[in-house]
Amino acid sequence: MELLAGSSFSNIIRLSWQNKFRVHPKYWYRYYIAVRASHYFLPFRLIERMKYNRKIRETDIEQDPIFIIGHWRTGTTLLHSMLTKDENFGYVTNLETYCPHFFLSFEKLTRRIIDFALPKKRPMDNVKLSSFETAEEEFAIGSYDKYSFYHHFIFPRNFDLYSKYLFFDECTQDEIQRWKTRYQFFLKKITLKHNGKRLVLKNPANTPRVKFLLEMFPDAKFIHTYRNPYFVFSSTLKLFRNLLPVFSLQKWDDKQIQDGFLRNFKKMYETFERDKELIPKGNLLDVKYEDLVVNPLKAAKQTYKELLSDNYELPKEKFEQYTKQQSSFVPNQHVLSDDIITKVNDYWDQMRRDYGYERMEVERS
Repeated sequence: MELLAGSSFSNIIRLSWQNKFRVHPKYWYRYYIAVRASHYFLPFRLIERMKYNRKIRETDIEQDPIFIIGHWRTGTTLLHSMLTKDENFGYVTNLETYCPHFFLSFEKLTRRIIDFALPKKRPMDNVKLSSFETAEEEFAIGSYDKYSFYHHFIFPRNFDLYSKYLFFDECTQDEIQRWKTRYQFFLKKITLKHNGKRLVLKNPANTPRVKFLLEMFPDAKFIHTYRNPYFVFSSTLKLFRNLLPVFSLQKWDDKQIQDGFLRNFKKMYETFERDKELIPKGNLLDVKYEDLVVNPLKAAKQTYKELLSDNYELPKEKFEQYTKQQSSFVPNQHVLSDDIITKVNDYWDQMRRDYGYERMEVERS
């Protein structure tokens, strides 16, 4: 599935201009397909806009969302997939992620397109993929505008440029407001689809955006997942080494990507540790990955007890059924190289200490 294929033509040109139209010849056909798809879907976008834009703008998000945050590869997908088995919640799937402009008007057709285009499993961890599976809205925001960190999948040579949309500290107030407007519009659209249900959203890129999320949703609740940083780095490298060949329009420098994630992770947790103090008392729950994968039902119970006890009853039977389905899943096994250990010690040692993980050392021969 081409990430740009769900974008408007104007957004494709905007991003291409931002990257000086630097598309490697190897990927010209990929770019061509995205442009053709954008033209093909133009009538779909126009019909959706005429039918629903007014309804979307008039939709109220009556209950502030629940945001699942935490660095990539810390269990956010597992937790999100389980919590969304509760029919009281609305959420984002691959349907809305890849075709955010017209999923309300053409759901059946869009599902067929997405299920045809997507692989059956995620390339980095063999998790099931389909139009019905949960997804993160960062991809959808990227289909509207430039304000998405995930554009670096398409234009990895501009990794640092798109990293600024993780933090927004180098953005103007106008840019921040534009991102907020896009984000709120999309969440209103998801709320409309789910008939006003409270949204449970999973987006690792939101981890350093707590301050901005609270400005939009003052009573939002946050579930923060965390994991041993040595395995986070190893797993993140695998993630992006598998996804870049699928999505990129440029050749990339693996060292640049590694260094970028090392810097971003450090800054992400410095920002999160500072801004989490803004979260109202009782609205933040930390979930340890190592506990989550061993007993996901226990993590769900903790979530309902500490964050949702006033208004929601845990659907135990559905959660048990989901965890049973997942019991045969075998996660990736990671061999920690000396290089990984050294880089984590150099860049992420503060986070390791803050979250209680033992320091590893390179064995000297």
